Amino acid sequence: MAGAKRGLKIVGWLVAGLFLLIVLAGAALWFGGTPALAWLIEHPVSAALGRQITIGGPLSLRWGDPSRIVAEDVHVANADWGTAPEMFSARRLEIDLYFRSLLFGPTRLPLVSLDDATLLLETAKDGRKNWDFGASAAAPKKREQFPVLQRLLIGRSRFRYRNGKTGAEAALGIDRLDLAEPQVTAPVQLTASGSFQQAPLRLSGTFGPIASLRDPSHPYPVKLDGELERVRLTAAGGIAAPLDFSGLDLRLSLSGAGLANVAALLGVPLPPLSDFRGTATLTGGDGRWGVHALTLKTGNSDLEGGIDIDTNATVPHLTANLTSSQIDLTDFKGLYGGKPARSSVAAEPSATGPVLPDVAIAVNRLPGIDADLSFYGTHVVATGGLPIDRIALGVRLKGGELTVDPLRLHAADGDLTLSFHFTPYTRNSPPEMQAAVDIRHVDLHKLLDRPGMPAMLRPTAGILGGFAKIGTTGVSTRQFLARMNGQAGLFMQNGQISDLLQQLAPINVLGALGVYLSGDKPVPINCLVSDFSITAGMATAKTFLLDTASDVVIGKGDINFGDETLHLNLSPKNKSFTLMSLRTPVDITGTFRKPDFHVETFDLAARVGAAVGLGVVFPPAALVPLVDTGLGAHNACAAAFAAQPPQGQAPRTGSSVPPAKPAAR
Repeated sequence: MAGAKRGLKIVGWLVAGLFLLIVLAGAALWFGGTPALAWLIEHPVSAALGRQITIGGPLSLRWGDPSRIVAEDVHVANADWGTAPEMFSARRLEIDLYFRSLLFGPTRLPLVSLDDATLLLETAKDGRKNWDFGASAAAPKKREQFPVLQRLLIGRSRFRYRNGKTGAEAALGIDRLDLAEPQVTAPVQLTASGSFQQAPLRLSGTFGPIASLRDPSHPYPVKLDGELERVRLTAAGGIAAPLDFSGLDLRLSLSGAGLANVAALLGVPLPPLSDFRGTATLTGGDGRWGVHALTLKTGNSDLEGGIDIDTNATVPHLTANLTSSQIDLTDFKGLYGGKPARSSVAAEPSATGPVLPDVAIAVNRLPGIDADLSFYGTHVVATGGLPIDRIALGVRLKGGELTVDPLRLHAADGDLTLSFHFTPYTRNSPPEMQAAVDIRHVDLHKLLDRPGMPAMLRPTAGILGGFAKIGTTGVSTRQFLARMNGQAGLFMQNGQISDLLQQLAPINVLGALGVYLSGDKPVPINCLVSDFSITAGMATAKTFLLDTASDVVIGKGDINFGDETLHLNLSPKNKSFTLMSLRTPVDITGTFRKPDFHVETFDLAARVGAAVGLGVVFPPAALVPLVDTGLGAHNACAAAFAAQPPQGQAPRTGSSVPPAKPAAR
């Protein structure tokens, strides 16, 4: 929108400059020929415009009705603070003109043609614009002043815009643009093809006649149809003040398969997304725009709301308030690796090595805008059909840094809250992220025991809580996980994990740990307390306790997210001694994709010695408040471990609290 307004203003001063050039050219050719004209352009005209103009090739004028002026190898210098020496250049510039219209008006230009042209529009850090110079004062200010341009033809040309404040850049290539009005009262036809940020671009449209453009009593009609990276956009409506690109009232329609690709062209990193379609209205002007009555559908997910954009500030600001009646997370599978089921974008080959997705999520800098976004959803369907009752999201983008605070999910009587701060590349460091996760009182049985869930998950029960606080750097999901530092914990009370355990470990391993009874019936779990310190992607168990009626399993070791390997040892400790209750330690090694379980074997005397007389490593005092926060006051973990003896003494029999029965289906 701001770019379109800049483009119209550029057309204005370009027409004004060409008008001045033509008048002087005619006078110079009439009285002194092309040498006089060249001197006139490169000295008095350049001085009047405040920019050096040079014409390196032939310059000719053919008198007639219309007359034709042709200039080759034309160059216009950039502002002295610009990033390139030239603002404009063209291999060939051709203009047809009715000279008498300069006197009696309106100015009539049957043809303006540019070939192999380059235009650089840029702003300085202090907001100055390189297109603000002498010719802009002569540009048309009112609709009735706009010249009658019957045809604009541009071939093999390039246009680039650079924001000096943010460093954001956009590049537009035009293979061919033809804007033609066959008759004075006929609609203007537009056809264009080229590229935006090196992605293929196609554009066609119909505008009102030039006579309508010059008539301020009615909005100027516009109808556009374009396609960029398999995303199609149509716009229809009117513009009250087209020269200022204000008074817009357009109906928009979008659809396609490559929304993530288009976002990437704008500097916004997104994963592969499902095909989408949407509608909205675009209104506003004078640097303030509104996208309202927005409806967007992607897969099974929907989005509604409005967006306000203010481009008058040095850094444009966007405010969005959005709602949704349903978000299906399978439509956003690319966020955590994979291709959405309803996406026509080609899928990447399935991974046979690493499990962690290598989705690129870092950019040199986030878009050159500030933004505040709020979102509220009433229903979220997670992968596998897990329902989330409510979701609230707050996002702020300022100075190129992204803050999410909070992302709050409510499900199964519990809450999950996520907050993070993302800083893109700086001169001396890669992107950085600080994140915190808080899980409170999630009822696994209410979450998983519902139609559509796999049978092995439905009997799962327990109250779940946990936390994570990490800091990391990287340019992809895998790097972020492999470089993280911090702490994480997971707690559960009154639970059972049912047949899911068989999917994770062989049944002989589970029997060795004492979490399976005869008939493969799961042993109820009174309490699980785990606490990991994380250094350079290595999560080391500081506390890992699994309490059942007859055993306490103690875990130690580490999980390496860098090379995706496991080095864990689980040691069961019997609460009372019988030969039938003897347990055996288990080592877990291998990779995330293919873990290896090894049951330790040694003689019976050693097993008896390991079975009794050994204490339990209890949660440190600092961890107890976190357990209470995640599970609630008076939780089973507090009761299970409060009466445990000091290290080196045998645990007391019957100290554990019996688990609660799963809620009836």
